[in-house]
Amino acid sequence: MNNKIPNLAWLLLLLGLFPMTAQAKGKQWLVYERCELADEKYFDGDSFSVKALTGYTYVFRLYGVDCPETDQRVASRLTEQAKDFGVEEKELLSWGRKASAFTKKFLRKPFTVYTRKTKARGASKKARYYAIVVNADGKRLDEALIEAGLARAYGFGADWDEPFWNQTKNDLPRKIDAKRFMAKLHAMESKAKRERVGIWGKR
Repeated sequence: MNNKIPNLAWLLLLLGLFPMTAQAKGKQWLVYERCELADEKYFDGDSFSVKALTGYTYVFRLYGVDCPETDQRVASRLTEQAKDFGVEEKELLSWGRKASAFTKKFLRKPFTVYTRKTKARGASKKARYYAIVVNADGKRLDEALIEAGLARAYGFGADWDEPFWNQTKNDLPRKIDAKRFMAKLHAMESKAKRERVGIWGKR
C-alpha cells in the first residue's frame, strides 16, 4: 500500500506536466503590424527596440542570426565572434555598427513582427523576445543580414504550423521546423562566404 501511494503521486505529477509542456511548445504566434523602430540607446543589428501601434515598446531579438557586437561589454563574446567571423576584435565592432545601420535602413518604413514572446537573454533591462521581422517590401531581416554578409547563422531557429503565414507579404512556407529554418540560413551564409560578401571578404 505504501509503495503504491508514491507511484500514484508520480503518475499524477507526470500527467499534470505533459499538458504544460505541450502548451509551451504550441505557444501561439502573435502579429504586430505597422511597427516602427524606437529611438532608444539599446540597438543592434539583430536586437532592437520596437514601438507597436498600441504605443508600447518591445525589445525583439531575431531568430537564427547573430550580428557582430557594437560594444565591448562582454569580452569573451567579442573574442568568440572575432574568431568565427575571421576579423580582429576592433574591426568586429566596426562591422557591428554597419549591421545596425543596415537594420535601420531596412526597417525605415513600418514593418511586421511575428513573435511567440519566447524570452531571449540580453543586456536590456526589459524582457527581450525572439521574433521574425518582415519589412514593408516583404523581405525578412534575418535573411537580408546574412545575404549582406553582416550576420552568421546562429542560435535558435523558429518553427510554426500557423494558417496566418500565408497572409504575409513574405513567401513563408506553410509549415517548418527549427532544423529546416536554420538549414536555410546556414546555406545562405555559405553562399555569402563563397562570394566574400561583407565581413566574409576580410577572411
